[in-house]
Amino acid sequence: MNEFECKNPREVAEEALWLAWQSCGYAVGMGVFQDRHGVTKEDVINNVISAGDYPGTAMLTGRKPGEIFADYVFGRMMKFNLTIERNRILYPECALTPDYQSWCRVYKTYEDLLNSAVESEE
Repeated sequence: MNEFECKNPREVAEEALWLAWQSCGYAVGMGVFQDRHGVTKEDVINNVISAGDYPGTAMLTGRKPGEIFADYVFGRMMKFNLTIERNRILYPECALTPDYQSWCRVYKTYEDLLNSAVESEE
């Protein structure tokens, strides 16, 4: 896991999730049935917390405290994973691909995304 140090990791992680969701552009495949217009940042965060694109809480099983995992959010393919710790955010070392992390067409790396989240929070 890579590390990104910041003052407010929860706020930065939530902003990164919001920026990533927006940059996905549109729902794919059967995701069109979960697509919603007029979605807010809070809607996206709550969708991830409640595993809103999935019945029940199957996607939350086995998640660690502080982990934000978004597979599909309102039909948009994200494959997004961050872990919030005291003064840092941990993110995977894996290579991003537009076929799975559609947000990487705008943000080439997690670090690019997190830096943009910090900038937009200022």
